[in-house]
Amino acid sequence: MNGQRPVLVIGHIEKPSVEVVAKAAAEVGIPYHVARPVVGDALPPLQDVAGVIVLGGPQSAYDVDNHPYLVEEKAYIAAAYDAEVPTLAVCLGSQLAAEALGGHALAGDNGLEVGFIDVKAVEDAGTSLEGRFFSFHSDTMVPPPSAVTLAVSDRYVQAWSSGSVLAIQFHPDLDRAGIETLLGFEGDKLASFGVDVPALRQELAATAPSPGERLVVDWLQTLRAASSLRS
Repeated sequence: MNGQRPVLVIGHIEKPSVEVVAKAAAEVGIPYHVARPVVGDALPPLQDVAGVIVLGGPQSAYDVDNHPYLVEEKAYIAAAYDAEVPTLAVCLGSQLAAEALGGHALAGDNGLEVGFIDVKAVEDAGTSLEGRFFSFHSDTMVPPPSAVTLAVSDRYVQAWSSGSVLAIQFHPDLDRAGIETLLGFEGDKLASFGVDVPALRQELAATAPSPGERLVVDWLQTLRAASSLRS
């Protein structure tokens, strides 16, 4: 991996879950670097990265008064789009990408979408975007005018693309352990919203390994083959 530019992973908590990205990067043979603007990490110049992965987080993409660093993140995503730098935006990342490219994020009209959801690919978008995936969000987004919708659930757009940006609202970045950790942190909050956390844990225990993890591998493999990765 000497001489290769890393994939930048933008996290939104102090210790973001990057296990799936780490395993996928090792499998594909790509280095990665984690930056967390939420704790003051600087985002590197775009010319120094091969691609960008923007992870989820508890923030709202539109709440820049309380989270001013999100302004910089949106500008960074827009610049990556203009420079055709491959960008994978997940959950909060997809909402930031929507706002960066002319769409917008908003509070979900039906409240929380937490748990395993059925995602259906739109037309010929690709079977890798169809399946039962883990979702954890209360905000959602209206994709930008330039976007092509790739997948939907019964309630929301779940995946869209525009140029070099692929945005996914569910969580291909979390494996079983990552979901367990998330439920551990957020269990009391979810229960206060009426989510049956024990039932969700039972479903997690009975669920086969998520196909979502392969989405990260597939995206990195595509990036690995792209000319942007050449040293």
